[in-house]
Amino acid sequence: MVAFSSNDPRTATLKDSTTVSGIGYLLVNDSTTNKVDLTAATEIAIGVSAGESSRDADGTLETSGATISFFPLGGVQMIASDAVTWTVGQLAYVNANGRCTNVAGSNKKLGIYVGTGETATAGGLVPINTQSAANA
Repeated sequence: MVAFSSNDPRTATLKDSTTVSGIGYLLVNDSTTNKVDLTAATEIAIGVSAGESSRDADGTLETSGATISFFPLGGVQMIASDAVTWTVGQLAYVNANGRCTNVAGSNKKLGIYVGTGETATAGGLVPINTQSAANA
């Protein structure tokens, strides 16, 4: 399955001390530093990581000045989930640690789950149609 549909990746600098361990993590802008960070529950996601953040010469994830490639939201994207059970057509919300959840609260709407139904493990990728994500 293709992880991202017809979307060109962008590159950004991560906020210091933030690392991203793989594909599908939700990112938010940090307006005070012009960098990106992993989302918290009440934040509006701007994109989804296309892979790990940058590494140093020793292969360790960088914690200062690290870069990340990401796909802007739009269309169906494979997104890292919390450990929850998904059903077809269920609303998806932004959650902490760059993951999505189906538990509403003060979380911002991310989109609609468009898979066949599954119980996701923490960090497992699930298909979310992000066309209707919150933008304010």
